[in-house]
Amino acid sequence: MDNNSYKIPSNKKPFSPVMKKLIFLVVFVIILLIPLHFVGNLIDNRGRLFNQTVTEIGNEWGKSQKIIAPVISLSYIDSTLSKDDSIRNEKNVVVQPVERRIAILPEELNATIEMKDELRHRGIYNATVYTANIKLTGYFSPKDFPNKNDMIAYLSIGLSDTKALVKVNKFKLGNVEQDLETMSGTMASPLFANGISGKIGPEYDGMMKEDKIPFEIDIDFRGSREISILPLGKKNNFDIKSNWKTPSFSGVLPVERNIDSNGFTAKWEVSNLIRNYPQVLDINEDKYSDFLDYENDYEAYGDYNSDGNSIVKVLLYNSVTDYTQIYRACNYGFLFILMSLVIVYIFEIVSKKVAHYVQYIVVGFSLVMFYLLLLSLSEHLGFEMAYLVASLAIVIPNSLYVASMTDNKKFGIGMFIFLSGIYAILFSILRMEQYALLTGTLLILAVLYVVMYLTKKADIFFKLEEENNQ
Repeated sequence: MDNNSYKIPSNKKPFSPVMKKLIFLVVFVIILLIPLHFVGNLIDNRGRLFNQTVTEIGNEWGKSQKIIAPVISLSYIDSTLSKDDSIRNEKNVVVQPVERRIAILPEELNATIEMKDELRHRGIYNATVYTANIKLTGYFSPKDFPNKNDMIAYLSIGLSDTKALVKVNKFKLGNVEQDLETMSGTMASPLFANGISGKIGPEYDGMMKEDKIPFEIDIDFRGSREISILPLGKKNNFDIKSNWKTPSFSGVLPVERNIDSNGFTAKWEVSNLIRNYPQVLDINEDKYSDFLDYENDYEAYGDYNSDGNSIVKVLLYNSVTDYTQIYRACNYGFLFILMSLVIVYIFEIVSKKVAHYVQYIVVGFSLVMFYLLLLSLSEHLGFEMAYLVASLAIVIPNSLYVASMTDNKKFGIGMFIFLSGIYAILFSILRMEQYALLTGTLLILAVLYVVMYLTKKADIFFKLEEENNQ
């Protein structure tokens, strides 16, 4: 009997090298999500630091300014009996006089605001701030004033950040030649507290006999990020001009606006019908939400809540920063790395040169480094130049690497064209607002069609496998 043992033939086929490579690519791309996640967190942290620095610079220079002007605040003793008080008085109940505090709004308000932005530096970060001049003209109606004697009156201007007030050029009321003497505080708290005011003395008593009580105010101040103004008049005409080239309008939108390389001009015509407060306000009882300083107050009082739609507001900052664009680019990282490795794999198949797993790892991690390099360079060179340098730093070495790996310059040129194309498209997507999703979808389809064309003859995979097995 022959002692030689015979091996029982197995029906189990050996695991395909091609399948091994495909599984490796899928697992490797998933693993690359880990460094991509860390890079994304780093981008987010740097963006938070940038926003914090910009806020600090703005707080030192001047915060977002809200202008509430002008208002005449009155206080007087009211001994008028209400219906209930009259009934009580018949029973010999003594009714104590009550101090009333009211705020009278202008009949007509015209405002002209001219702003000039400036760039402030702190370390590697830059923040845009502005200096502004506002001219207010218009008039009050004597009919809105109560028929009382011994009234104490102030002309008040609300400015949300009074430390950024630079100069009061003019503070004039009525036909009196001299300006009112200004003092800190609005005398209209709690309606609004931050600002300046001027006491209206006995020399202004004659203005109550006029049909109109005109005013003329001119002040210089600083601010950052945004500026807003309340339409206090029954009729409001606002003009705002600045050299800022990318404004954003919210609340009440302008009726006319022009934005060009020199900046922007905008014009508003606003009726009192859009606002949520009357012409004469009770200072003590009501606090209307439009008068709130939302940086410090977090609640709107009474039944007069507002969503800000009755305020004229202009935003003077870029909501989309370099960090925002880099973070968006990083979100496309998985897709771009996957497509790039698939192209490398196709070049490997077509060239019939077997690439080692280490070579895929080198290419994959180099593609991740693009986002870290883009982040580092953008803080010093600006986004556009940083994107160009970072993309070239990835495209050229990887193209040379593929040419050496496949031992064919044509595949290196093909890799250069492919990577240049996807990074160019990514740059276009980052610059788009409305068509970013559509462009990204079309990019995926285009790459899919290219892969379908290159792999239309599937037998090349099996031929490579046979040659490797031999």
